[in-house]
Amino acid sequence: MNDDRMRHASARDERYAARLESFGDIVIGFSLAQLALSLVFPPHLTALTLLPDLSAFAWTFGMTAWLWTLYRRIGEDYFAPRPASTALYVTGLAGVVLLILGVQLVMHYGPLPGATSAEIDVAVIFYFAVLAATLAIVGAQFAVGVRARGAGLDPELRRSGTLTAFRLIVMAVFVAVAIALLPGRGIAGTAILLPAMLGGATAGRLSGAWALRRSAPG
Repeated sequence: MNDDRMRHASARDERYAARLESFGDIVIGFSLAQLALSLVFPPHLTALTLLPDLSAFAWTFGMTAWLWTLYRRIGEDYFAPRPASTALYVTGLAGVVLLILGVQLVMHYGPLPGATSAEIDVAVIFYFAVLAATLAIVGAQFAVGVRARGAGLDPELRRSGTLTAFRLIVMAVFVAVAIALLPGRGIAGTAILLPAMLGGATAGRLSGAWALRRSAPG
């Protein structure tokens, strides 16, 4: 009887995780479609008029695709059907949707002739803030998953999940700190984003490796 109950609970958890993963695929797919709809015809067609919008599109498309791969890993290896995990999963997806809104604001106010510097700053800061929050939430999902799965998690998956959690959370901190450098820079401030993310990824991986060494037996 106990074995049947455990098998039923396991099958129910697997169905729940699969449905949640499908929901995530739909949200991210619609977000990418909305991103494509953000592209507009410029008033004058030159390479210079196309470049800003295409750059913002390519960057955000790549970021969204990368977040999808992280969600795939969470669904396959780290998700535990608990309220905290579900809340983080759904909140992270909301961050993906808001990230598309953020790039739409940047693409709208950045090249707008009548936009004030304050409006452009708000658009860029909103994008940075949403990205930082989303990275932190996805990183927390890896951390919660590693902890929830406990000893039943493969050691290599535990190591990989821990490093990913550290990397994402430290990246989020670096992006959040970069917000302080944005006011007054306008669209040019977006150039800070890539160095902040690369620096955060490196620092996060190093701190994660240090934490793993500290927790290793012996």
